[in-house]
Amino acid sequence: MQASLVITLHQEHILPGGLLMNASCIVALLAAALALAAFAVALRLRWLSRLKRGYLITLRIALVGTGVISSLVVGVWCYGSARQIVWQETLEKLGNVGGTLEDEIQCEVEESFEHMARLSTMLAPAITSGPSKGLQDKLNNIFQANGKYLEIDLYDKGGRLLATAGSQKGSEPFNHIAIAYGLDGRTFTSDPYMSPVFNKYVLCLSVPVQSPNGEIIGVLSTLASLYEISHLLVSTRFGESGHAMLVNHDGRILGHPDPGRISEDISDCPAVQLGLKGNNGSVVAPNKAGTKRLFFYRSLKGIGTVNPKPMVMVTEMDEKEAVSPLLALKYRFLFGIGFIVLACLVIAQQLSSYIKAPFQTLLHMFERVQAGDLSVQPRVRARDEIGQLEAGLDRMVEGLRERDMVKELFGRYVTTQVSERVLNGRVKLGGECRRVTILFSDIRDFTSTSEQMEPMEVVAFLNEYFSEMVEAVFEYGGVLDKFLGDGMMAVFGSFDDEPDHPRMAIMAALRMKALLGKINGKRSITGQAPIKIGIGIHTDDVIAGNIGSQRRLEYTVIGDGVNTCARVESLNKEFGTTILITSTTYDEVKDIFECRLMPEMQMKGKARTLKFYEVVCLKSQGTGPSRAS
Repeated sequence: MQASLVITLHQEHILPGGLLMNASCIVALLAAALALAAFAVALRLRWLSRLKRGYLITLRIALVGTGVISSLVVGVWCYGSARQIVWQETLEKLGNVGGTLEDEIQCEVEESFEHMARLSTMLAPAITSGPSKGLQDKLNNIFQANGKYLEIDLYDKGGRLLATAGSQKGSEPFNHIAIAYGLDGRTFTSDPYMSPVFNKYVLCLSVPVQSPNGEIIGVLSTLASLYEISHLLVSTRFGESGHAMLVNHDGRILGHPDPGRISEDISDCPAVQLGLKGNNGSVVAPNKAGTKRLFFYRSLKGIGTVNPKPMVMVTEMDEKEAVSPLLALKYRFLFGIGFIVLACLVIAQQLSSYIKAPFQTLLHMFERVQAGDLSVQPRVRARDEIGQLEAGLDRMVEGLRERDMVKELFGRYVTTQVSERVLNGRVKLGGECRRVTILFSDIRDFTSTSEQMEPMEVVAFLNEYFSEMVEAVFEYGGVLDKFLGDGMMAVFGSFDDEPDHPRMAIMAALRMKALLGKINGKRSITGQAPIKIGIGIHTDDVIAGNIGSQRRLEYTVIGDGVNTCARVESLNKEFGTTILITSTTYDEVKDIFECRLMPEMQMKGKARTLKFYEVVCLKSQGTGPSRAS
C-alpha cells in the first residue's frame, strides 16, 4: 500500500441546498418571527397611530423590517445551505478515504493470499518428503525475505505444527480456526485483534497447502501487522488540525497517526457510537482531552471471515477550521444584510418624504378649513390616492362654501339662531311648551313720518333702523321672530335652557334705547326730526316650534303671552314711556333694574288687571342707580 492521500477542506462554489438548522439559525428565525408577529399586532391595534408621525413611522418600520427579515431569512437559509454543502463534501471525502482504506485492506488481504498461495506451492514438496531441518530453514528464509509478516506457521494435514518462523510456536488465539478453514480447503481472515504475543493489532490469515494432484496436505498461516493502515492514516490529513483514526467494534483505536494512542478505548465518543450503528455523519463533542472538537464518522464493514465485526473511521478536527471556508461567506451575508437595511432606510426616507409633503399640505388645508378659512384651493396634480384625497377635499370645501352661502342667505330671511339649528337638524318639528320672555318694539307715529318720505327713503330708513335694533337683540342672545312693518318681535329663552332670559330681554331693550339715541343723533345732523320707540316685555309660557302648513313652516312662538306682550308695547303711548314690562317679568328682575310702578289699567280683551312697570335703569353696584340712556 503506497497510497498517500492528503485531504484539505477548502471553499467550494456553494449551490442552494437543504437548511442545516443550528442554534444561531433558530434564534435568528425565532427573533424574526416574533418581531413580525409583534409588528402585525401593533398594526392591528394601531399602537403607532397614537404618535404624531405614527403613519410615517409605521411605513418606515414596515419597509425596514421587511428588508431585515427577508434578508435575514435568506441569509440564514443560504448560510445553512452552504454549511450543509461543506459538511456533505467533507463526509463524501471522508467516505472516499474510508472507501480507500477498505480497498487497501481488502487489497492487502488478497495480495497476502496470493503471496501465501505461492509460498504454499513452494513448501508442498518439503511437506510430502516429511519434516526436516531443511523445511524450517526454508520457512526462516521466506520470513526474513518478507517483512510484512510477523509470523509464518506451517501445519500438516493433521493440524500438527511442522515449522514456524518469528513466533512462539503458534500460540495465537485464531490459529485453530485458521487451521480448520485451511484443512477444509478455504482461506481464512480474522478481524483485527490485539496479539498477546506481539502486543499489537494483527490479522490472522491462512490458506490450504495442496499437493500437485490437488490433495490438501497442510495449512499455511500468517500474522500480518496493521502498520500499513496506520501509515495510510498518517498520510491522510484533514486541514491543519484534522486527523483520521480507525476504531474497531469494541471502540478501541486500531490505527492512528500517533502510535501511542493505538488500542486506546474511545468507546464513549458519540461519533464512535453512531458510526458503529452503521451511520455516517458529523457531531460536535469533547475529545479525550476534554476539548470540544468536530467529529466526522463513517461506518466500515468488517473483514473477518467468521462474523465480521464492523469498524468505524473517525476524523477529529477543530470546528472553527471546518467552518473557516464559510466565514468569508458569512461576512458577505452580513454585508449584504447591512446593505439591504441601508437601502430600505434610504427608500423608506424617500417614500416618507414623497408621502409626507402632500399629506402636510392637506393637513395644513384641513387646519385652515377647520379655522373657517374656505379660500383654500387644493391643487389636484395626480390621479393616485393622494390626488383623490385632494379632489375630495376640494369638493368638501366647495360644499362648505355653498353651505355657508345658503346659511348666509337663509339667515337674512330667518334669524341666525334659527337658521343654524335648522341646518344642523336641531329644531324639532311641531312645538314644545317653554317659558320665555317676549319683546315687542314699534316706532311711534311712523305712519305720519313715512308720509313725508319717498318709498325708497322709507326702505333705507327701516333697513338702517332694524340693523341697529336686531344687533341689540342678538347681542343678548335673543331670537328675532318677525318684522311687523315698523315694529319687530323678539324672543329670549326659546332655544336654550337659560333662566336669565328676563334680564337679557331688558338689557337688549336698554341697548335698543341707547342705539336709538345714535340714530337720532345722525338725523339731527341732517335736520330730520327724532323718532321715538316703544318696547313691551312680558314673561309667560308659550308654545315654541315650527308653525305653518306642509308647504311653508315658520319657527315662532304662539300663545296668550304673545298677545299680552303686543298690548303691553302699545300701552307705552298711554303712559308716555319707552320700556314697559309686566309684573311676571318684574318679579324676575326687580333686584337688578330700577323700575317704576305704573297705574293699573285694564288691557283690551283681558278680564284680569295686570301691573306694569317702566324700566328706568340698571341698578348700580355702588351707592346709587345708574340711569339708562
